Amino acid sequence: MMRVAVVGGGIAGLSASIQLAVDGAEVILVEARDTLGGRVRMRNTGDWIIDPGLHLMREKGPLNQLLRKLRAPRVIGEKFRQRDFYSISSDRDDGLSKLENMSISSTSKVSTEFIIPHGGWSSVIGRLIVAVNQLNVEVYVGQKVESIILQNKKVQSIMVNGKKIYCDKIVLAIPPFEAALLLKHAGLKTSKLDSCEPQLSAAMDIAIEAKIMSPYSGLFDLNSGVIAIDLSQKDRIPFGREPEECSVIHAVNLRDNGSSAIEEIKQFLDLRCAGWRAHVSKRRSTPSIMIHPCSLEQRVKASVYASSGIILAGAHVISDYTLSDASVFTGRNTSKLLHH
Repeated sequence: MMRVAVVGGGIAGLSASIQLAVDGAEVILVEARDTLGGRVRMRNTGDWIIDPGLHLMREKGPLNQLLRKLRAPRVIGEKFRQRDFYSISSDRDDGLSKLENMSISSTSKVSTEFIIPHGGWSSVIGRLIVAVNQLNVEVYVGQKVESIILQNKKVQSIMVNGKKIYCDKIVLAIPPFEAALLLKHAGLKTSKLDSCEPQLSAAMDIAIEAKIMSPYSGLFDLNSGVIAIDLSQKDRIPFGREPEECSVIHAVNLRDNGSSAIEEIKQFLDLRCAGWRAHVSKRRSTPSIMIHPCSLEQRVKASVYASSGIILAGAHVISDYTLSDASVFTGRNTSKLLHH
């Protein structure tokens, strides 16, 4: 039986672990943080479910397909009201393209519906974690992979907090910079990974006890680069309140990051959602968050280190998808690459 070490417990690592285990591999999943889920891991916000960032699922995307295979209908929620999305200084299709790819330069045509996951993004992560546990994946959280050990240029083991764990293959489901550090230590060239430049944005997540964006489900302004959506579904608001009375706003500045970019988001909301400040129940501002680990042109092949028994997974790996769908697709595809 092939023994595979998956480094990284985000969406890519969880998806890789699930597919590898289903295909018969013995899987060890190692995550440096204390919880699985990566950058979209669960956060407690009390009576409100406020995702850490702007997250929607594509109805026909790899993530939704995986959830269906895992028989998770409770997670797959209602459709986002795309017809009520309003784009300023550009047409609606252009704004929806920005929403789908979270990139100001995106001009692709949106060919699928968006879905709002029930219970927030943490419920999606939770379902993947359940699957990993059901498939008897050996999980290490709060454990850092310090190095990759090669023998005759082939994977022999990984060092985790000073302990050697033997494996036949490795999946690196971590950001380009972190992967490059491990690969360099193993004596492998990393020029393609080194060229990856992350796209950083500012973001705000706000629970508001008023309907401040109505009648729109979302807004985008091409000039400022700010995009905001309202995900105030029944399961995301306090008990006894109605979606028509509340707003759960997620806003991102696609053009910039930092404190000034946060201020631009606030100014955008002041202009388009007047009075929002007076009704805020909870608010989280993130001056700098990584939206994309690299540009589309900088993405690398999953199999670039396959001769050593190492496969890459994540949104920085070449695929037909972006964001979480890219992470799921490249994660699941590692099994096919390692078995051939």
